[in-house]
Amino acid sequence: MRIPILSLALFLLIGVLPATLAADYKEWVAQGYRWSSVSGLHAYLSKDDAKKERSRHDKSSVSEKVRYAYYLRPGKIVLVIGTDTADGLSEIRMGGITSDLWTATKNLSMRPVKNAVGKIETPETAGIMLPTASATPGLSSGGR
Repeated sequence: MRIPILSLALFLLIGVLPATLAADYKEWVAQGYRWSSVSGLHAYLSKDDAKKERSRHDKSSVSEKVRYAYYLRPGKIVLVIGTDTADGLSEIRMGGITSDLWTATKNLSMRPVKNAVGKIETPETAGIMLPTASATPGLSSGGR
């Protein structure tokens, strides 16, 4: 009697659970979530600073070139709220940061990336503030 129950539990863990998690990831990506695949000062308040980072080929430090930069770490989940395909940049929102930031789109992965402790961050645990209708440019509650 224990063997069928154990077999069923093993089947659920191996077969069904990963498919459920994969479906969740696809839904999050469709909502605009991405995972950082880089480590270092790669998120900037200014779009111009993000452009400078992309063109920086010399050995000078980031702090000598830009005013404010934030760390991205592998596995950090962010919400992409805009993209500039011509410059290869994405405007992102990150948990714990009140301002929107810019980073190179190549720094973001559509596939989950494990963080330093081997876990995959989720939107529920990231603390990202979602955009509200009143804070979205171009939208207003009153009519003309």
